[in-house]
Amino acid sequence: MKMKKWMGVALSAVMVATMMASCGSSSDPTTTAAATDAEKTTAEATTAAAAGTDAATTVGTSEGGKTLIYWSMWSSTEPQAKVIQEAAAAYEAKTGNKIQIEWKGRDINKVIQTALEANTQIDLFDEDFQRVGEQYASLCMDLEEMAKAANYEETVVAALPAAIRGWAGSLKGIVYQPYTSGVFYNKALFEKAGITSEPQTWAEFLDACQKLKDAGIEPLALDDAYVEYLYGYHLARYMGEDAVKELSKNGGWAQSAEAKKATEDMLTLVEKGYLEENAPGAYPASENEMGLTENVAMCVNASWLPAEIANNTGTTLDWGMFNYPSVDGGKDPNTVANIGGQAFAIPAYSENGQEAFDFIMMLVKGEWDQKFSDDCQVLPADTTNTNYPEMLKACQNAFSTLTDVYEWNMGLNVNSDVKAGRKTTLQKLFEGEYETADEFLEAMDALYQ
Repeated sequence: MKMKKWMGVALSAVMVATMMASCGSSSDPTTTAAATDAEKTTAEATTAAAAGTDAATTVGTSEGGKTLIYWSMWSSTEPQAKVIQEAAAAYEAKTGNKIQIEWKGRDINKVIQTALEANTQIDLFDEDFQRVGEQYASLCMDLEEMAKAANYEETVVAALPAAIRGWAGSLKGIVYQPYTSGVFYNKALFEKAGITSEPQTWAEFLDACQKLKDAGIEPLALDDAYVEYLYGYHLARYMGEDAVKELSKNGGWAQSAEAKKATEDMLTLVEKGYLEENAPGAYPASENEMGLTENVAMCVNASWLPAEIANNTGTTLDWGMFNYPSVDGGKDPNTVANIGGQAFAIPAYSENGQEAFDFIMMLVKGEWDQKFSDDCQVLPADTTNTNYPEMLKACQNAFSTLTDVYEWNMGLNVNSDVKAGRKTTLQKLFEGEYETADEFLEAMDALYQ
């Protein structure tokens, strides 16, 4: 059953700011602070004061050990920085080494590549996990052997190293405090509609939508900031992310059988009235209805959604969450999801690679991974840490079973030249302006002319 309580605006704002900051920067490497335009605006506002470079912090005073230089994407006042400082002190006490932290803030993405190319004295750094896997990978140390010796993958969510290897070709970074995504739902409304199990397939999802509608409940919230997200998820289920990228880059929508199927499925949501009454609303109007009316059941979104709605509406729901459903005859199972996070990496030229790796392992396993989760309200990366933050408990099963990852918008973002037109065309699709899938696909192809 749901639990409703009116939360102090300041407390809610802190929770959302923390979760947004946890994303650091989008898994889309063309953005710097968030995964969608809407999230980007919110995240930049909440972290603007902390975006600059702080003075260095040297942890520990013992003599005779090595000094490790760590460039951090956080500012010294953020919750993540406080966890890192405490962990660094524990590492120093255990090893006799020192950790000298340079608090670079979010602007690290403007300077780190140049610093790496110049062999600047850095022993480890952290940044957006996709940029680590793509943009900086050739400049970073291969961590495969050290990870194997440390039994790293025995307790890590499998999708995290899989993501880095997918971009870099080998393990060039270690992911921490990730977010995940899928279908978030109000458990009370599922119970009211008689839905006893979470949908795993598209057919089961549509069945749940009809049960919700029959019970007088609006099935699915959708805002304009997420029209590419929902469509991209569904299209990737049919054809896989690489094929989505190819389609987005070169066009040919009207010739794609998978795109036609995905579009027909989205038209079903519209034609059967499964979208919230005002969807696609101007962000965050539609998702807010989940809290304001408590009569909208689901939203395809990421793990910042519960705190975001609590902040916007003052209502805390009893949340459930499941991975985005699989589709009949599709390429990808429902164990592939868009996730994001940060990654630690070690410059290839560092003379303290093993020491830096040992410190990273402290941060991403056991006690300190749990502290990240508790203090920063983020998902743990270590599967043995099962004490999720209250608002994120619903994510635990779905997240822990992931096997691979999607980028933000599941590959649609690869072609920024048609971004504005693509978003407008998709919004028209969900507004019901296209009667057939063919009309929509022809409109998409027209963007490339």
